[in-house]
Amino acid sequence: MRENLHQRIRNILKSRQIGATYYFSGEAFEDAVINGDDQIFLSASRAQAEVFRTYIIRIAKEFFDLELSGNPIVLSNGATLRFLSTNGKTAQSYSGHLYTDEYFWISRFEEVKKVSSAIATHKHWRRTYFSTPSSKTHPAYTFWTGDAWKEGKDSRKNIEFPTFDEFRDGGRLCPDKQWRYVITIEDAVASGFDLVDLEDLRDEYSDAEFNNLFMCIFVDGASSIFEFNKIQKCMVDSGIWRDYNPDDPQPFGNREVWLGYDPSRTRDNAVLMVVAPPIVAGEKFRVLKKLSWRGLSFQHQASEIAKVFERFNVSYLGIDVTGIGAGVYDLLQNKFPREVVPIHYSNDSKNRLVMKMIDVIDSNRLQFDETLKETAMSFMAIKRVPTNSGNALTFKADRSELVGHADDFWALSHALINEPIDHSTKRKSTYAMAA
Repeated sequence: MRENLHQRIRNILKSRQIGATYYFSGEAFEDAVINGDDQIFLSASRAQAEVFRTYIIRIAKEFFDLELSGNPIVLSNGATLRFLSTNGKTAQSYSGHLYTDEYFWISRFEEVKKVSSAIATHKHWRRTYFSTPSSKTHPAYTFWTGDAWKEGKDSRKNIEFPTFDEFRDGGRLCPDKQWRYVITIEDAVASGFDLVDLEDLRDEYSDAEFNNLFMCIFVDGASSIFEFNKIQKCMVDSGIWRDYNPDDPQPFGNREVWLGYDPSRTRDNAVLMVVAPPIVAGEKFRVLKKLSWRGLSFQHQASEIAKVFERFNVSYLGIDVTGIGAGVYDLLQNKFPREVVPIHYSNDSKNRLVMKMIDVIDSNRLQFDETLKETAMSFMAIKRVPTNSGNALTFKADRSELVGHADDFWALSHALINEPIDHSTKRKSTYAMAA
């Protein structure tokens, strides 16, 4: 990427956790020091923008023994580094080299792109977009594929773009004058990245999850029962929750929480969701905490869940009692007989769980932290399929005995099912379970 600094627009699709934000922080800081150019960092949230700022402060201290502070950061040569969230009103007043982070997770992408591109209107300013993939239904998808550019004029419709493999092989300058590059986790490891174990990652995630998180493959949202734009609305900066302090011994005070536990199977993670139910009109369900375990005994998992009871005022815990879940249930039910509720899986119970989640999502009644991208993608794995008999329909995730099965979604559904489906908010969904 460094050798393509001369490109006016760079568009990078990347694996998660390979240090891209750190790299671009260093690249921008170097340019600001050497050339005195202003740098602007635009992220999906204020918290993500602060990651850029933290990295640059760290780089300046580690390599140059410089103490930087403030937002914006102003260097001694006059170069200014600004760190902004995707609020158009805060972004439209500045100009400089632009870095837009995780753009496949930005709401109102078209609006943000229009405003942010104005930042780099002058020909000497560079625009860099980089992100992990989300869903093909996200508005940014056609920006990545070039289809948005093709739609602008009839003469462009049959123009071919480079292939996915060509993007991985050093990147390519495309007909729309964007330089595109794909770097998967395999590419990063082949280039010397040694902070991950590929086989461990493949073992920890289902094939679909691994491909989406690490191999730059988009989720095909068209086949999911959930719309990605609705799930994206649930993703917030949890720092806005003033009544929750995760570092406190009693993070949520004496207010009640509900838990949902999905046990591990052959190669799944066991997941526990800590959820704050709404207590006043207009309030939403909030996922306060997610815990996960892998390859550990049910005694250990029960012990870890019991620790959650010590820190939170737990009034309900829904457990799938299939397989190892039965062992966890037996241990916890003895300690917390009033709170622990078994969930016996059947087509009817599964349908009820999913219909409850459809109700919550369609009513925009859920929030979880924006960093929980796996949680968002777990919703997109839920499909509607025929039952084994073929004479009815049910819901299931993309799974087999060898892959995961949307653990986050099911754990969350086990918590939220504690609220009756026919609650006071009228369900907007049109789903019906007819044959």
